[in-house]
Amino acid sequence: MRSLTVLYDARCGLCSKARRWLEGQKQIVPLELLAADSEDARRRFPSLSSSEPEELVVVSDEGDVYRGPEAWIACLWALQDYREWSFRFARPALLPLARGIVEWVSTRRHRLSPALGMMSDQEIALAVSPGAGCGDGGCAKEGKS
Repeated sequence: MRSLTVLYDARCGLCSKARRWLEGQKQIVPLELLAADSEDARRRFPSLSSSEPEELVVVSDEGDVYRGPEAWIACLWALQDYREWSFRFARPALLPLARGIVEWVSTRRHRLSPALGMMSDQEIALAVSPGAGCGDGGCAKEGKS
């Protein structure tokens, strides 16, 4: 395996924070982080990309697909300082714990993000350039004017 593509929810503050954290880590296997609802994701992974991603998805350059906890473990495996943790979490004794934590956080991420003050990539883009993203009617859909 030479690279991994990570499909994340760019509208989720926690997911966007995780993306920035992953990008800042030393990578043994290069990670390409791609918003799951982006044009590029829809073109490259039509069956995996989603406008409302429910979980993290990782795709290897060999075509293997990892979802949820296994996707997080794959991300840790790609990182120099966390590869050993990936092996620990993948063991039968800890995998149920990893699944439970990832599923708990995933189902609450949209409530946790604002509570923890985590802005999504989309919120940051709007803050940097007000009015951006409104051309597609997105602001009207969200009740913004």
